[in-house]
Amino acid sequence: MSLLTVLLEGKKENLIDKYKDGIKIDGFENLLGEFIDRDPSDTKKYAEWMVKQLIQTWHWPGYNAQSLVDLIDFIVELITKFHDISSSISDKDIEFFLKSVEESKNRGYHYFRDEYKLDRLKRSPKDINAYPDIWVLQLMNNSVDSRKKVEQEENEAKKDVEKIYEDSRFLILRPFTHQASCYYGANTKWCTTTKNDNSYFRRYSNNGDLIYIIDKEATGHSSLGKMAIHIDSSGNASVFDQQDQQRTVQFMLDRFEPIKDTIEEILKGDDDYKIIKNVSEGKRGANSKSLSANYFDSIDDGYVYLSFDDTEEYLSLFDDDLNEYEVRDYANAVELPYGYDSYYYDSYNFDDDMKEGYPLYSFKTNHLRILKEILKITGSELVNCFRYTTPNVTKEKLQKFIQKGNDEKDFYDLYNLEIKGDNCQDKIGKYLMGLDESFIDDLSSAYSIAQDESMKVGVQKQLIQELCDIYENLGLIRVDEDSCLKKYKIPINRLLELYESDIESNKGKTIHDLIKEYVSSNISFSVDEPHNMAYEYLDNDTFDYHFDDDVERALENLKEKLEESEDYEDLSEYKRIYTYISNKYGFNEDIDIKTSNGNITLKLIKLDPTDNKLQFELMRRGENYGFKKGRAKLSTIESLINNYQLFDPLED
Repeated sequence: MSLLTVLLEGKKENLIDKYKDGIKIDGFENLLGEFIDRDPSDTKKYAEWMVKQLIQTWHWPGYNAQSLVDLIDFIVELITKFHDISSSISDKDIEFFLKSVEESKNRGYHYFRDEYKLDRLKRSPKDINAYPDIWVLQLMNNSVDSRKKVEQEENEAKKDVEKIYEDSRFLILRPFTHQASCYYGANTKWCTTTKNDNSYFRRYSNNGDLIYIIDKEATGHSSLGKMAIHIDSSGNASVFDQQDQQRTVQFMLDRFEPIKDTIEEILKGDDDYKIIKNVSEGKRGANSKSLSANYFDSIDDGYVYLSFDDTEEYLSLFDDDLNEYEVRDYANAVELPYGYDSYYYDSYNFDDDMKEGYPLYSFKTNHLRILKEILKITGSELVNCFRYTTPNVTKEKLQKFIQKGNDEKDFYDLYNLEIKGDNCQDKIGKYLMGLDESFIDDLSSAYSIAQDESMKVGVQKQLIQELCDIYENLGLIRVDEDSCLKKYKIPINRLLELYESDIESNKGKTIHDLIKEYVSSNISFSVDEPHNMAYEYLDNDTFDYHFDDDVERALENLKEKLEESEDYEDLSEYKRIYTYISNKYGFNEDIDIKTSNGNITLKLIKLDPTDNKLQFELMRRGENYGFKKGRAKLSTIESLINNYQLFDPLED
């Protein structure tokens, strides 16, 4: 056994013997031994103080311990804390301690009745015997904790600001947290420094720039030692003195005249280049600033995010290549706003298209079957233009078709039908032009709408495809696959590269002007004009949506009309004349008339089924222009065509 152990055991026995009668309860002597063993020091230097305080506190009238064990635990906790901090108790801790003593005195509680005891503690705060009771020790422990907490808060507050300017006298800073605002805004009445309520700070800092100006030498000045500036998103500045009274900007500049120039620069705000540069350097709060472009969205450590409201804004970077009308034309073609009519397809072209048979190329098998029936009813030899193609079903489906009881002769319903033969489309087109006016109106409407709508959608898709990544060379990257023409990002390093390629010329430019200048010099706008793209980029699905059902309905109506109509005076004669005209002259075709005056043409418009007369138009071109409409029998028409006319047929 070591000498120290022997000495400590002897000290313990002496203390037990000395104080064993201090508290008259059974087993106290054993408790006392265990209590002494809990002294955290190696030399048991706190033991006697602990025992004295245990006995003193237990007998103190104002103490209401639940048990002696509880009191022992409390004292051990206090002494263990003191043991951990005693060697580092500083003058700052003593200041906090004395402040707490004074505040308690003001509330009517006196820790020290004798001033000499307080003086002794101030001289020897690390000596446990300088503490008259456990409550003073507890106060010291708490004071050290308070000092550490305040210092931690101060350190955090100092980190949560951007020091914009500082010299020996003045400090200008931007607080980023409510804690920093309270620390640097201490002894003011600013709402942004309200303790336990950060709502005002968040409101002001989220809606502009919050800046504090501090005169370090004016610590005793209750109104003008500190001033706060709030610069809103529009650049408007509001100034408040220490008492939260609003002041003018000029008043503030006069008050802080030595740093007037610095304050004026701050009021101007950071330009786009400076904001981007600050973000790249990792400066706190720099990415909360807004860049000047209308389409600026946000900024983080790696990218500037852009959000274009519409296609016009997206194309605004091409101002040097496109005028406002051209930009609007492209924008309308992309966005197809409600009520917008592009009229890519002119319905006046339908008659010419029909004579060429173009609409018939869009007929599906179901349309052609009905059309074939119509040609059969009218007795047209054009019925021979139809051919069946490869079946669109498998052999198994054909077998099921027959197994269901379908007549085998109807198998052709399972085949596709198409028009084949020399000039069959244009022949049928011309034939139909004079067959039924109501049908041609319905077909014209369906075809014209389908063409126009399919052109709109086709051009829209192609424009989006061509415009979506047109700024790729600039460095613009789509935020995601669905953000075409809307949301993009550009690396901060790329913007700095553009600015710093000629920093003296570029540093004052807005991001919009910088980008637009690059686009003008490096990206050519080679996208074709929307109307020029119309016939090349039709959208087939859109065409079918607007065309198929309406045309099928129009064909069914015509077929039903031909089968059931009582308008035909003589259907067989109607078929004969209609077929004859279609094959020999054609409807809506110019036919020269032999006259002494010359330059007269005849056009057969339609055959009226009610009397089998032909509706016609006569026209003389040139200086003696003349025009006449009429109706006549086939024999009269042929006489007019085949015989030399001595008299002018345009004259009554």
